[in-house]
Amino acid sequence: MASEQINHQFSGLAAIRGAMLVMGSTYVTYALGLLASIIVARALGPDDFGRYSYVVWLVGLLIMVGNNGLNATALRFISESLGRQSPETARAVHGWARRRQYACLVLIAVAFAALVPFVMPAGWEDRARVFVALTLAAAVPKALFMFDASVGKGYGRYGVEATSSVVMSVINMIAVLLLMQTGAGLIAYMALFAATSAGYALSSRLLLRAGDLGPTRAPLPPELLGRLRPHLFWTVILTTAYAFNNKSIETWLLNDLVGAAAVGYFAIAGALTRGGIEMLSAGLSTVLMPMMAHAFGEGRDQRAGRIMASAMRYYSFIGLLIGGVGVLVAAPAVSLLYGDAYTGVILPFQIMIGVTGLTLAESALHALLSTTDNQRIRVVFVLVSLGITAALAFALVPRYGLMGAVAAHTGSRLIVFIAIAGGISRMMDMRLPLRELGRLLAAAVVAAGVAAVPMAVVSEQWIGWVAGIVYAVVFAACSLAFGAWRGPDASLLLGFLAQYPRIHDRVAAPIRRWADRLPDEH
Repeated sequence: MASEQINHQFSGLAAIRGAMLVMGSTYVTYALGLLASIIVARALGPDDFGRYSYVVWLVGLLIMVGNNGLNATALRFISESLGRQSPETARAVHGWARRRQYACLVLIAVAFAALVPFVMPAGWEDRARVFVALTLAAAVPKALFMFDASVGKGYGRYGVEATSSVVMSVINMIAVLLLMQTGAGLIAYMALFAATSAGYALSSRLLLRAGDLGPTRAPLPPELLGRLRPHLFWTVILTTAYAFNNKSIETWLLNDLVGAAAVGYFAIAGALTRGGIEMLSAGLSTVLMPMMAHAFGEGRDQRAGRIMASAMRYYSFIGLLIGGVGVLVAAPAVSLLYGDAYTGVILPFQIMIGVTGLTLAESALHALLSTTDNQRIRVVFVLVSLGITAALAFALVPRYGLMGAVAAHTGSRLIVFIAIAGGISRMMDMRLPLRELGRLLAAAVVAAGVAAVPMAVVSEQWIGWVAGIVYAVVFAACSLAFGAWRGPDASLLLGFLAQYPRIHDRVAAPIRRWADRLPDEH
């Protein structure tokens, strides 16, 4: 009975509910986080906010290196064990990974303390002890939370992440407002950042205990351990390489060679890009890998491939939608949110969100590689990307500053997306939904052309909002007209709308008529 209850978390409707739960929490978390970031930026100014952003980036780097591949490995093998009807093994995997996480965090803390002279924020060389204390106080508990959140997803309990994120975001927002009212400085905001991280860790641990999702020290079956260790080995390399590839080299060079303000501009552009994309893709991202791992655990490789193909189309639609809108509304949005002191963010944000939207389908490809024991292929692509990023960053940042950092980041992302899509198609003999992706791209081109008309006619900054709305409506309409969707998409939509009877009753008939005209296969 317990096994049936746990596996119910991976059923179709449960997955939709999980996606909606995470999407809802992501909207709240992102909205409050963005508002808090805006308040901090306006309160501190470009230079101090750049230093604050640098510490936030460094904390993120320490978290990724400290957790390395343990998050993804725990999520994947807990889900797979449940798919094989073995909750006891899932708990053993949980304990095995948690013990290694503790050891890794201790090693990372010691290594960071030794490397402090090389990573000090610009203009903060006389505050090394405060810098070390606040950075580790934020990094360690947030790493514990992220591990617990991944474990929760592995069990199909998406509320661990969702509840913790919403509660701590509200608390953080209230505290930021209090600091703003008192005229607090950089140290106070950094201390709040560390305190919030501790709250995340406490909340997630309590939620796991409340759900009776505790780990055990039971030994892992030899067969499972034989697959888990290679997966973890390649995931460690992958995650560590990604940690240094995810705007890290560019951020470090900007801090070292250009100045704190450039770090802040680069961080804001990256945060707006990530937040805008996650606003729509969070639910899909959360349930995709567990669903693939569960299907793989049940021995249904073909189903995992179909999930991947559908996910690529969904990711592409979301990416092209938010990417196009983001480019058009960037100028009025940045001016409204951050003020005239941060106009240097506009062009980097436009480039970053445009390229990120164009390549968002890469997320589905990475999930497939991780789920099907092909981590080494993923590692090769990320290492190549790291090499390209490093070469571009060291060549461009010293000469072009902020725009050199943007070019290095987006250039490597485009190259790797093309390489990984082509590689998976050939090496895994999987058909990518190229026809549907091409139709979505054509819809985006048409929508961009239509949205460019008001931009060309009216020179006022506010017209960007109008153009963004026009783009979104035309893009969605063209995606339907150009045949970018399939029958299962309509069935999934109807299943979701069934939770809202009034809406379902009004739109079910036209959706069914639309579904009848759609092909069933990719």
